[in-house]
Amino acid sequence: MIRISLNESERVALTRLRLDRSSNIGERAYYVLLADTGKSAPEIARYLNRNIITIRLWLNRYRKEGFNGLKAHRASGRPAQKAPAIESYLKELLEKSPQDYGYQESGWQINLLRDFFQKKEISACENTIAKALNKLGYVYKRFSKTMPLNAPSATKKEMKIGEIVETIKQYSSQDIEIFFADESHFSNQPYVSRGWFKCGEKKR
Repeated sequence: MIRISLNESERVALTRLRLDRSSNIGERAYYVLLADTGKSAPEIARYLNRNIITIRLWLNRYRKEGFNGLKAHRASGRPAQKAPAIESYLKELLEKSPQDYGYQESGWQINLLRDFFQKKEISACENTIAKALNKLGYVYKRFSKTMPLNAPSATKKEMKIGEIVETIKQYSSQDIEIFFADESHFSNQPYVSRGWFKCGEKKR
């Protein structure tokens, strides 16, 4: 049986700690307070409908470490190595266009980033890349719409069409049916309307 005997100051501190709702530390403090009343670990587990292993874990931690023992301990293990490498590459990649790296798209997409990392022999799932982007302050949003600097005016377009029609008339006296297409989406690639940009940044 795990025996715990508290002094008055410890009871006051644990009672105050029990009111903490920001984490599970308040419930752990309650385990210790109940143990101080003479309840055993199995009795506390039945009373609170908790796993007896959990109750024993926190009671033993309190006995060994005091209040610090009630805090969640980080799991030990090898430090993450993949995430820093991914974040380092992302900072460089998103400063440039995908076209600078041989892709045809205008904005960075998750599938492009995954392809880039695979070429670097770095295995990264979509969720890992998205988390890294969010951590670095990047958001997925639409491009700002704007006319190209070299786009002709409506008057120039009308004049050019007139020139084409007059040229065709020289070769035929019959009525001619003319078809035209809006050049704004004239591409052999899907129209990219979104990409990953730094929060607050606008790209055209």
